[in-house]
Amino acid sequence: MIGGMIGALLFLSLGLAEVALFNRSVYPSLRWRFETAKTTQSQGVSPSTIMALVKFQGLVLMPVVGFLVGDRMKSLFG
Repeated sequence: MIGGMIGALLFLSLGLAEVALFNRSVYPSLRWRFETAKTTQSQGVSPSTIMALVKFQGLVLMPVVGFLVGDRMKSLFG
């Protein structure tokens, strides 16, 4: 149980770093490209939808995977 919690915290920190990196480096270019494509009606998927998926993956799925992997790693290493 403790190994799972440690794994979840570790993966949560990785997820937070991923969301922060995506928000600072990738999202502005996606937003700019989306706004310029609006003039030709070829914008595609909204950047806010992509950002919501990245946040869900980084803040929900990563800790769950970390909990499962951390529990298994604790059993492997004793």
